[in-house]
Amino acid sequence: MSLDQLKNGQSAVVFGYDPALAAERRERFEDIGLVVNTPIRRQSQAPLGDPVIFLVRGLRLCLRRKEARHIYVRPCD
Repeated sequence: MSLDQLKNGQSAVVFGYDPALAAERRERFEDIGLVVNTPIRRQSQAPLGDPVIFLVRGLRLCLRRKEARHIYVRPCD
C-alpha cells in the first residue's frame, strides 16, 4: 500500500519506493528520514485534504498526496 492510503491515526513501516520515482526524489525522501523500516503514523490532513501530516521519528512531516503515493508502506495495525 502507498503512504497516501493510510487513514488518520494509522501506523505503518516504510518498505520501499515506487520504481518510477526519480532517484533525486528518493534521495530527498531518505534525507528527511523516510528510509526502509522507519515507523510512520498519519496524524491528520489539511482542511481541503492536502497536504497530509505524518509523524516520523518524533517530527511532523507534511507531504502532498501525489508525493506520498510514491512511498510504499506496510500497515502495523
